[in-house]
Amino acid sequence: MMNTPTLALAAILTSTSVTFAGTAVITPPIVTPPPAVPEDQWSFELSPYIWAAFVDADLGLPWDGPNLAPSEQRLDTKITGAFMIEGKAKYRSFGVFGDFNWLRLDTETVRTGRLYSGADLKTDYIYATAGFSYTLPLDGCLQMDLLAGACLWNIDSEFTLRPGLLAGYDSSHSETTVFPLLGVDMRYELSPKWQLQGKATVSGDADTNTQWDLYAGVGYQFCDWCVGSLGYRYLGEEFEKNNYTANLDAHGVQVGVTFKF
Repeated sequence: MMNTPTLALAAILTSTSVTFAGTAVITPPIVTPPPAVPEDQWSFELSPYIWAAFVDADLGLPWDGPNLAPSEQRLDTKITGAFMIEGKAKYRSFGVFGDFNWLRLDTETVRTGRLYSGADLKTDYIYATAGFSYTLPLDGCLQMDLLAGACLWNIDSEFTLRPGLLAGYDSSHSETTVFPLLGVDMRYELSPKWQLQGKATVSGDADTNTQWDLYAGVGYQFCDWCVGSLGYRYLGEEFEKNNYTANLDAHGVQVGVTFKF
């Protein structure tokens, strides 16, 4: 009779331990997270813009025509056409860039002289840059790209003297040149929406040909793929080749929009 409780207690303990052992070996199923999708390291930007520039141009053409006294003519120059666009492509810290500017200036006489009934000069300027960029590994809100590439200038001119006391005269000239280019492109994030922008490039050769392009402005990010910009730009150029000279100073407000994809 004395052994019965002991056996019962032993049976209970044995049953309990088996139950615990059974619970311990049950493990929840292992959930494997989906593999992380690698972030696309490519980025692209396309930026059409409008530049309301005041242009002061001094153009010297190779001249083989009749003499024209400057005092006999009063000339007026107007911008009659323009197209401007900029593009960028980047892979991580390395990228390529390009900027294209076309400007047409029409110059005509306001007061005619006696020898000729008028003079007209039509000039097309093409200013384009292209090259490679490298983004410096900076922390914080500042992003800075170093630029290296080439700058192309093309100037086409058509000059016409309308008949007066003397017969009329037509002449056309074209010059193209390419110079190495260095520069920097900067952006400073003021907030998730606002940013400061700046860009400066210089190009030229060892002679008298130089070009500099400066821009400073602000940008506002409307959404992930669209940024508006407003700033001021100055472009200066001194060019001389084959008796063809051009001194150009252009400055004014620039408004643009950048599409990112």
